[in-house]
Amino acid sequence: MAPPPSHLHELLPDSSLLLIESVHCDGGRVSIRVRTRGSLARCPVCARTSRSVHSRYVRRLKDLPWQGAAVEIQVQARRFRCRNRRCGRRIFAERIPTVAVNHGQQTRRLSETVRLIGYMLGGNPGERLSRRLGIQTSSDTILRRLKVEDETTKAEVQILGIDDWAWRSGQRYGTLLVDLETRRVVEVLPDRSCQTMTKWLQMHPELEVISRDRAGVYAEAAEKGAPQAIQVADRFHLVCNFSAAVHRVMEQKMPQIREAIRRDCEHPPQEHESDGMKAKTAAQARRDERRERRLERYNQVIEMYGRGMCQAEICRATGMEKKTVRRFLQAGVFPERAIPRHRPKQLDEFQPYLRQRWSEGCHNATQLWREIKSKGYPAGRGMVAQFVSKLRTQGTKYFRKSAARRPTERLSAQAAAMLLTKPREKLAVSERVTLSRLLQQCPEFHELQQLGQGFKDAFLWHSSEAFTAWLEMASRSRFGTIQRFATGLRRDEAAVTAAVSLPWSNGQVEGHVHRLKLIKRQMYGRAGFQLLRRRVLPYKHDGCLADVYRAP
Repeated sequence: MAPPPSHLHELLPDSSLLLIESVHCDGGRVSIRVRTRGSLARCPVCARTSRSVHSRYVRRLKDLPWQGAAVEIQVQARRFRCRNRRCGRRIFAERIPTVAVNHGQQTRRLSETVRLIGYMLGGNPGERLSRRLGIQTSSDTILRRLKVEDETTKAEVQILGIDDWAWRSGQRYGTLLVDLETRRVVEVLPDRSCQTMTKWLQMHPELEVISRDRAGVYAEAAEKGAPQAIQVADRFHLVCNFSAAVHRVMEQKMPQIREAIRRDCEHPPQEHESDGMKAKTAAQARRDERRERRLERYNQVIEMYGRGMCQAEICRATGMEKKTVRRFLQAGVFPERAIPRHRPKQLDEFQPYLRQRWSEGCHNATQLWREIKSKGYPAGRGMVAQFVSKLRTQGTKYFRKSAARRPTERLSAQAAAMLLTKPREKLAVSERVTLSRLLQQCPEFHELQQLGQGFKDAFLWHSSEAFTAWLEMASRSRFGTIQRFATGLRRDEAAVTAAVSLPWSNGQVEGHVHRLKLIKRQMYGRAGFQLLRRRVLPYKHDGCLADVYRAP
């Protein structure tokens, strides 16, 4: 038999250790007969080399498919005699650790590919994909490969994020632990108990910061398991809790808000402007509000610069671009925006003719376009169609209703809470009008607005002093719901204050919880917690994955 081509040796798992003797193809199956190159073997007990061959046997290993055909490597393995009289092992088989593990029936690279398929898809879907790729394996084998524990040393965690995830919402929960520095999941726990969490924390004395929500279970576990770590409450949950407190206040005050809306509707402001003047006034109001915001930012930059702050410090404090700060400082006075000069539209000179033809009953945009085109209109039909569409909708019932609608006519408790807690610069013009009417009719809500802005500003500026002042003001609030919210924050004041001053939060953990939910729903409850944990934890390979995709 002629020797096989030399390039086939490059397809072997380890061409430096194995030598091809023959290749046999039978339909969709390829059998490769190989032998080891060396003449020595090392005893696994005493590590002494031996040349004395006792016997030979055939070891069959499944390997990666070739063009969809299943591949089997038949290794002519040898048994050696150990000549060390002090060794308890008399006969041993030679090892090929770079090709396959001891007693394994698959090569390392095939086993690693099967484990990767299981990590991405699970058992049954992984089996179907493997079959299409030419890998003959079962779902049990895939799960068995996936559930093998990594023997690598567990990484140390200094900044930890903790959050729960739901087996079934409202009934059963687990715990997800994330390293906030590396953004990787470090552990998945099957429950949300203080005992399990405390036991895990005690095994990691290197912890410095623990970011969590306001759940008492995690606070107690962190206090018992890692007393040296700084606990940080999650900012997102704090803002949500405060918004919920304001929402409850609005629900309690809804009778008063409805009465104010009724009085406002009984005495509406006198408006004598035409529809065109109303639109112009709204546009002017938007321009004035934008100018006011720019003027506030300009005054803030000038004030900081007068206190001796440099441009870089002003940029970091305000969040503005460096070129904007430089332009403000170099202007000397507030730089007004130039009035934009709009070029007259090509349709302007033909609008009187179009309105006349519209009043005569010609409502077809194509016909009108043809008529003005014969009069010298140079553009296409699209602009004429837009103008005709405006003419068609100007006198409709919908526009009459929308123009007469009051801003506070249908104001819910949730919408009112949003108006009071949302930053003023992020409110639309209509929302600002509604907020002004609400504060005019209910002056006591000025306090809620100040509390909402002060609460968010403390987190925005990372100012512990501002939060302490806010906490004192909230404790003396006239609204009992806000007082109870402040009392709850005082019970966890250290963690909340750390959330104000430190940059850590649970945003990354929430993202990993979303990924866990996707994986859990892919499996449809057909597998247990062990498989879910292996798929959520970061995938770690043993170095053979590069061999899987190595080009021949």
